[in-house]
Amino acid sequence: MEEFDLDKRIFKGLEGLDMLKFAIINLVSCNGTKSISFSEVSCDYEVLRDKTDRRTCFFPFQLIFNYGVSFLESLEKASSDDIKNMEPHMKKAVLRLNAFYKSIEYNQTCLKKVFDMKLKGEEMAATETDISITLAEHLLGKLAPGESYKIDNKAREKKSCRCGCKVTPVFDGTGIGHEQVWHGFIDIVFSSHLGIHSMANAVLDIEENISKKRRVDEQDETKNDDSPGGKTITEVKQALSENMLSQAIAQTIVFSLVQKQKHPEFLHHMIPNIVISPEKLEIMMYDSDNDVLLCSNPILLFNLDLPDDRTLIDETVLIIWMVLHYRIFCSGLNKANPYLLERCKSNFRQLVASKWDIYSKSLKSCVPGFPSVEKWPISELIQCGKKLKFESDDF
Repeated sequence: MEEFDLDKRIFKGLEGLDMLKFAIINLVSCNGTKSISFSEVSCDYEVLRDKTDRRTCFFPFQLIFNYGVSFLESLEKASSDDIKNMEPHMKKAVLRLNAFYKSIEYNQTCLKKVFDMKLKGEEMAATETDISITLAEHLLGKLAPGESYKIDNKAREKKSCRCGCKVTPVFDGTGIGHEQVWHGFIDIVFSSHLGIHSMANAVLDIEENISKKRRVDEQDETKNDDSPGGKTITEVKQALSENMLSQAIAQTIVFSLVQKQKHPEFLHHMIPNIVISPEKLEIMMYDSDNDVLLCSNPILLFNLDLPDDRTLIDETVLIIWMVLHYRIFCSGLNKANPYLLERCKSNFRQLVASKWDIYSKSLKSCVPGFPSVEKWPISELIQCGKKLKFESDDF
């Protein structure tokens, strides 16, 4: 009989999930109507505040991911038969999390080995590409619903994972957006395709994965995914800073609009972006149905009580797992009342109204590049222009 022995550490972080909160972002201005790459995005923003006492308003993680929190609470009391009889995608998600915990010591060691290359000032210090590969291979990819991921093909110094596992990732086009508006490249895109695999042998055999090249489901871009996974993006930084927020805002908004364009049948389009460094991470989410933009407080990856023997924080692992499985664990804002939705609007649609047709209908996804947009000199524009008179009223 099939047995499911869940690692008890899975449930240790349940009580601490309130450490992550989502502020509601109102955009005051942005350059989203121009042909701008993500690295050049400019946004002026405010956080939503209470009208009376001016305190910052926020959504608790447990509210936005109520489905996931409730599921985990019930899972703690579930029997082996209960897990066996789950919906396939739910069972797959549980076994991904359980598999990660079964090999968490190995993956922690790999992460710290590469991250500490930078801290120790080694001659071959870890680059941002090295960090991206290690995070994808030993943390995010292990918790994500799909079996594959791809890293930005424009990344510098493409190589195998520097931890020594010899895994070589797939480098491919990760461009999203449109050359007439915001556009650019994402560090890591996780596939939503779950595939058809045996549920019994879900614990990952570490030795078996060594030196294998990560598979990309080539059909993922051309067919409707009948799994509930949903694609997820991750932006990797060597350090999180305030000035990278504009870039993350643009990436989050554009990716959510891409998903809405490709998958209008989703029950909601509250789509996440994980902005992560070797020390901490933030979760950004944009609901393209309701024009609501959320940004979390930063949370630590590792417990720093013992710096030389630091371990991944259980709450952070659970949060990453639920965010990567947002299609089944994110509740969205479907239950919010009309007043709340109106108060929480980011104003992005209003700010880019002149280019909304592009944002809502013509965005590109996972492309290798974007054509340049010509900016003609004024002197040349005048030569082919229209002459006005003081009486002109038809131009």
